[in-house]
Amino acid sequence: MKHYALTGGIGSGKSTVLALFGELGVPTFSADDSAKMAMEQDAAIKAKITALFGEASYVKGKLNRPFIAEQVFGNNEKLQQLNALVHPAARAAYANWQQAQDAPYTVYEFPLVFELGEQDRFDGVILVISPEASRIQRVKTRDGATEAAIRKRMMHQWTDEQKQPLTDMLIHNATLDKTADQVRKLHLQLMRA
Repeated sequence: MKHYALTGGIGSGKSTVLALFGELGVPTFSADDSAKMAMEQDAAIKAKITALFGEASYVKGKLNRPFIAEQVFGNNEKLQQLNALVHPAARAAYANWQQAQDAPYTVYEFPLVFELGEQDRFDGVILVISPEASRIQRVKTRDGATEAAIRKRMMHQWTDEQKQPLTDMLIHNATLDKTADQVRKLHLQLMRA
């Protein structure tokens, strides 16, 4: 069984591409979803996040995502501290999930695979790219974030130009039909690999 990482900048359409692989019967896993679950369900992680950022980190037991984003984007030290708390839990959840799979290949949505130097853990990396204006609009719609806040988050991710030389496969996410077609073609290729 082979394991591929799926990455791309904020708003590039990673989750859409992951869902398209899932529709083809490919086992898929999301690092972001796993991290969110750890931050909301793991009592030790919740306590550490509250100690790091204060009581405003949670509202009625739910992670206060806008507050946390405000704290970490623009503050590299706090972002690294948060990642150090959350990534080990996400990695452990993925390792457990991975062992339970039985398919020719899996896809792991891992936004920071290059930033964390984790690409060598995978049989290949799939990069999703999309025009910057489209990415910003998607995140505005999805999160209700301002363009300034989105650009602040983008500054903490590698650019597509930095990622492309390290990438094994590329998906251009412009329209859903064209993206789905690329995913189907890539799926056939990976099934033969």
